[in-house]
Amino acid sequence: GGLRRATGLEHAEVVRREGAPIPLKPLRRWDNGRDVLVTGDAAGVVAPASGEGIYYAMACGRMAALAVDKCLLTRNAHALREARRDFMRAHGRVFWVLGLLQRFWYVSDQRRERFVKMCRDPDVQRLTWEAYMHKQLVRKSPMAHLRVFFKDVAHLLGIAKAA
Repeated sequence: GGLRRATGLEHAEVVRREGAPIPLKPLRRWDNGRDVLVTGDAAGVVAPASGEGIYYAMACGRMAALAVDKCLLTRNAHALREARRDFMRAHGRVFWVLGLLQRFWYVSDQRRERFVKMCRDPDVQRLTWEAYMHKQLVRKSPMAHLRVFFKDVAHLLGIAKAA
C-alpha cells in the first residue's frame, strides 16, 4: 500500500510475485556496461557446497558501492566492472575450491554420505572452521592438509574405515 502510493505505483499491474532462482556461482558479468550493476544473490555470490551467502553478499555490496561511486565520479561506466574483478580477486579461489568440492562430492547420495563421514575428522573440522571464520583458504597446517588428502583418497577408493 503505502510505498506503492508514495511512488505513484498504486495502479501499476503486479506482473509477478514470486522471486527468481539464485545463481549458485558468480555470474560472468555483473554489469550491463552502461548503468546496471547486480550484487549479492543476484550476482551469484552464494558459496558452492555450503550455501553461505550473507558475508559474501555484504562484501559484494561494499565492492559494488565503491565501483558505483567511481563510475559516478569519473562518468565512466567501465568502472562498474571493478566490483566483480575485485570480488573475484578476494574470494574467487574459495568459490573455485568449493565448486570442485560440490561437483565431486554432491553428485550422489553415496558420495554425500562418504563426505559426511570425512567431516567427522578433527583435521577436516579444524581446517573448515578456520576457512569459514576467515573466508579464505587455510594455508597453515600442511600436515593436516596432507592427512585430509590421503583420507579423501581412501574414501574415494572405498578403503576408508567404516565409522
